[in-house]
Amino acid sequence: MNYIGKKLKSLRQELGLTQTEMAAGVISVSFYSKVERGLNDIGVNDFLEILQKHNVSPQNFFGDYKLEKDNKRKVTMLMHKFVRAAYNNDENEINNIIVELKQVKPRTAFIKFSIVQAKLIKNTNNINKIKSLNKNQKNELKRAIFQKDTEENEYHRIILIANIIQIYSLEEATFLMNSILRRYQKIDNLDKKLMLALSVLIVNYVDWCYRRNKIELCYKPLRYLGNLPNYIELALTKILGCYYEDLINNQNTEASNIRTILIKSGYDENVKNMVK
Repeated sequence: MNYIGKKLKSLRQELGLTQTEMAAGVISVSFYSKVERGLNDIGVNDFLEILQKHNVSPQNFFGDYKLEKDNKRKVTMLMHKFVRAAYNNDENEINNIIVELKQVKPRTAFIKFSIVQAKLIKNTNNINKIKSLNKNQKNELKRAIFQKDTEENEYHRIILIANIIQIYSLEEATFLMNSILRRYQKIDNLDKKLMLALSVLIVNYVDWCYRRNKIELCYKPLRYLGNLPNYIELALTKILGCYYEDLINNQNTEASNIRTILIKSGYDENVKNMVK
């Protein structure tokens, strides 16, 4: 019966529901919680009623698991490519990947959420686009970031926050940054993908603080970045962390050397946008 529990949890997360909303008054929340964890067996009638409450047929619930898994793997791969394209301001690649995302069928809630995130990043991946947003658009972005609370989307969510961190006030951004660092303070428990997302967020936040001469806000996130393992996947963001440390400490020669190395490595466009 643990299979049913796992499938119910997956369905709930894709629908963006809490356990209370998923149980829908059919069974108690505490009983439903134990069903998800495989501690309780759910009766057939209760199970079918819960599905009916959320307009999900048994056929769809027990659908093609392999197709669903393959689609999630494909979407995750496309989002990895998308993040790289957004970081390099490659508009053609960004548009091509969004087209590919839209072609993935069936379009589950997870896939829809990924498309929404991709579009948001596309419209906010540089400072000029962010500056053009009005107050209502900024509030809509803030709501979209937290419309689902699943571990599965956490990587994408943090990357999205990293791209649009400047729609927040500095006070809001600092509160958000500190909250995220507290949540992930146990570095040993993180996978490389999430570490990468966090490192991108830190670099963008520090850049913003430095440009506004809020140097005191840079130390904590830079220390966190420096404590991350020296994985090759984190090389670029850790180098950028060193760059900002050099700027803060007025080590201009060292900072200039880093810029030169990045240009030689093909990061010309990124260097153009870096504060000096």
